Amino acid sequence: MKYSPSDILRKFVLRQCIEHLVVTSEECYWFNLTFWENVTSKAFASKCWRRLSTALEREYPGFRLVGIWSRQARGAWHIHAVCNTRVDANWLRVKAMRAGFGPQIYLKKLDDRPETPEKISRYISGYCTDKNGLDKEKDKGVRRMIFVGKYVRVVTMRYKSELKKVTSMGRELAQDIRTDACVGLTDFVNDMRFYGERRLPAETWGEWYRRNRDYWFKVGYESLSEGEREVVESDLAVQNYLKTGRWSYI
Repeated sequence: MKYSPSDILRKFVLRQCIEHLVVTSEECYWFNLTFWENVTSKAFASKCWRRLSTALEREYPGFRLVGIWSRQARGAWHIHAVCNTRVDANWLRVKAMRAGFGPQIYLKKLDDRPETPEKISRYISGYCTDKNGLDKEKDKGVRRMIFVGKYVRVVTMRYKSELKKVTSMGRELAQDIRTDACVGLTDFVNDMRFYGERRLPAETWGEWYRRNRDYWFKVGYESLSEGEREVVESDLAVQNYLKTGRWSYI
C-alpha cells in the first residue's frame, strides 16, 4: 500500500512527540476514548474533545497529552493517545459522557522499560497510515493530530530531510561564492557570468528552485567532512537521491 507524503510526515512527527512526552514525564498512561453512538462527523467529535480536554487541564494542572484521531471500519471516530498524568477513571467517565463520549474508556500505566517510549510511539503512530479506516476523499485535510498542554509540540510539520538541509546550505554557499566573485566586476559582467543561477523574469520560484537544486546540493555536499557525509547519507531521502537522482520534498 502506498501512503501519502503528508501521512508519512505526520507519522514521524507523532512518534517524536510521543517519545519526548514519555521520556520527560515521571509516569505516562495509555489514553483511549470512543463514542457511544457511531459518530462519523469530525466537527462534532472535535467539539466533544474540546470540552473534555478543557476539563482535564482545569482539573489536572500540567496535564499533557499527544494522540491522534482514528476512524474505525464502521466510520466512527475515536482517540488513541498518551498522557502524563494519572486521571481518576470514574471522574473521567463522568466528564467524558457529559462532553459527548461514551462510558467506555481505557487507561493503563506504561511500564518503565527502556524500549517502551519507542514501542508506544510506533503503535499509536501506526494509526496515521495502515491502521486507520480513513476515507481518502471525505477525510482529506482533516486535522487528526492531538496536542494538549505545554512542551508537547517538540517537532513541527516543517521538518526537513537531510537532502533539503544540505541543499539549503549549498544555496547559501553558492550565494557567498557568487558575491565574492562579483567584487570589482560591473553589473553587466555579473549578470552575464551568473545568468544561469539567477531567477529569470518569467520564472516562478519553484521553477528556479528545481533548475538549481542539483547544483546547490552538490555545493553543499562537497563542503561536508567525511563524518558529516556519513550522517547525511544515512537519511533515506539522500540515499534515494544518490541512487536514483529522484528528488524528495519532505
